[in-house]
Amino acid sequence: MKKRIALIGYGALGKIFLKAYQEKLTEYYELTGIYTVPSPESEDGWRFYRDIDELLSEKPDFVVEFAGAGAVRAYGEKILESGCNLVIASIGALADGELYKKLADAARANGCRLHLPSGAIGGFDLMRTLALAGTKEVSIESRKAPAGLNGAPYLEGRLLSEEQEELVFEGSAREAIAAFPKNVNVAVATAVAAADVDSTKVRVRSVPGLKRNTHTIRAAGDFAEICLEVASIPDPANPKSSTTTAWSVAALLMNLASPVLFF
Repeated sequence: MKKRIALIGYGALGKIFLKAYQEKLTEYYELTGIYTVPSPESEDGWRFYRDIDELLSEKPDFVVEFAGAGAVRAYGEKILESGCNLVIASIGALADGELYKKLADAARANGCRLHLPSGAIGGFDLMRTLALAGTKEVSIESRKAPAGLNGAPYLEGRLLSEEQEELVFEGSAREAIAAFPKNVNVAVATAVAAADVDSTKVRVRSVPGLKRNTHTIRAAGDFAEICLEVASIPDPANPKSSTTTAWSVAALLMNLASPVLFF
């Protein structure tokens, strides 16, 4: 029997995920509908919910979020309390340790799970392995074109140079997501997988002309060291995000449906 999934968010990444769903997941999953604000009457044949209660009334097995950290804060606990599994793309919301604990506790209490896809990076298997044994040091450097960073609160309206490379930010993952809430979900994802948001070091560079968002992760433990670099194409409709983010959610769902599980 097919599992049922519902989607929160119908922006650029949500639409990429829907394409992935149609191409790869229909054998295993049925999409019940989409909740977004404002909600269109109909578009491309999809059903749209009026509110989160209508979505949950259909009792999906999974709710997939592509609507931003605010949606995770507003709906995450309620979704998990309903017994529904939750997949979040906006992992940056988990820099809030209290929220993270509430979501984990709700999942545990209601027999469901909070799923964290790898998004625009990877290596969660190695990072979790190091974390289990005791990670000593974790860092991530993100390199993006100026258009992928402009508009962030940290810049206070300043436009980054289109000629000169610049180290824009250096600090912890907690500080990074506050400074660049739409740009560095990868920093928080790295932090919660490998260590914590306060000890994980983050550098953000603006690189004019860069065609791919590039993330270099380094982590060290007692018995191993990781150096991982991922370069992904920005979403043409939203240069602050990578197309890989949406496809990673599809890959997570495919893994859950498969008789063979990859860590």
